[in-house]
Amino acid sequence: MKKRNLIMYAVVTSMMLALLTACGNGANDDKQTAITQENSEIDEQNDDKEASVNEVENDDGETEAESADTQNADGEGAGEEIETSDENDDKAEVSDFKNITKEQCVNEIDALRSQEPVNPALTELMAEMARCATFARIIDEQGCIFKDMDSYKKGALRTQIYKDIMWGETPFSGAITISDAGEKYNADMIIPVDEAKQFLNEVYGEEDITDAEHMKVTDDGYILFSFGDGDPWELIEHMRFFEDDNYYLLTGPSFFDSNGGGMSYMGYADILFAKNPDSRYGVTMIYGRYRKETIKVSSADASSSLPDANGKTYGAANLYDGNYETAWVEGVKGTGIGETITLHLNEVSNVFGIQLYNGYLASGDLYEKNGKVTEVSVDFGGGNVVTKEVYGGYYGWGSVEDMAALNLSTIELDKPVTTDKIVITIKNAEAGNKYDDTCISEITVY
Repeated sequence: MKKRNLIMYAVVTSMMLALLTACGNGANDDKQTAITQENSEIDEQNDDKEASVNEVENDDGETEAESADTQNADGEGAGEEIETSDENDDKAEVSDFKNITKEQCVNEIDALRSQEPVNPALTELMAEMARCATFARIIDEQGCIFKDMDSYKKGALRTQIYKDIMWGETPFSGAITISDAGEKYNADMIIPVDEAKQFLNEVYGEEDITDAEHMKVTDDGYILFSFGDGDPWELIEHMRFFEDDNYYLLTGPSFFDSNGGGMSYMGYADILFAKNPDSRYGVTMIYGRYRKETIKVSSADASSSLPDANGKTYGAANLYDGNYETAWVEGVKGTGIGETITLHLNEVSNVFGIQLYNGYLASGDLYEKNGKVTEVSVDFGGGNVVTKEVYGGYYGWGSVEDMAALNLSTIELDKPVTTDKIVITIKNAEAGNKYDDTCISEITVY
């Protein structure tokens, strides 16, 4: 009996231990299962998040690709963006006047000329800068950037500027120190190089001062300056100004003056100035050119004309054919006082004046044999009438062009008028040594 009880105790104890072990293993399995499920959920969330990020990136990529495809399909989208960038680059280059090209200067001038004239506060200053450039005779139809000119032209410009400083009250008076050279230097005046460099850089962008006509740069820091002989000059009249955000334009008809002879029309001068806050003057003169333009005459009438003879014509059409060797010859008895010429312009235009080439200029012999005008009245319309004596002569030598220059008279208004017709009346004339027929070879309108 006692043995049986012991066996039963052992069995029960074994069963209890087995039960306890099973319970413990079940809890661990449940805990492990929970942990596994939690990790699985975290992995799924990470996978979802990663998939979401990839989806966004792919969507963006697809959008960019679709945008690029749309632009390429249009064939213009990408090109337009590049072109706009180029245009902005061009504008930046234009506003940086130190690197501006001749082509950009011309484009800027043409754009400014399409605007209405203005009256800027710097009118007197810019007019004086332009006067120095035209008096120096450095401008032509090809145009020039002043800081890039050769040393000869730079020397001519600097000469006029230095004269401007020394003589009279001008915007440049006192800008730099100009002293008598004394006996030490073989020159008329001396100028400190450092002062001149800064000043000329502000006026026309000068970057390097070297030897030039009438001046030499010394090792001890001076510019030796000597005056030249009396030279001819060019000048601008009836100046008008135009402005935009970065530039000013000065323009007007320009004339060559031989310093003792007549004045001949050069064309319209265009001088471009950059607005420059780094200059004491607020502007820098950067470019100049001539536009060889005249106002076109479509037809001309005369109150009388000498009949054509021996293959030569003498009608009013000869007055605007660009040939000095042809002439209008009046056809009444005497010297033709009171006879008129009517010029019909190609269109209504702003007219400043006319230039009259007096006499029969085909040769010295014909010039002396025939008559010439001594006084004319020019009616520009609207009550704007100018009466002026005209001159001429022949020295017994010279080409047709020389005779034309000598017999050129300019008749102009104080202010331009808008008109399409000009009437010229002979007020007085003198006969030639053989004929009393009064002749005029050419008339230009500007």
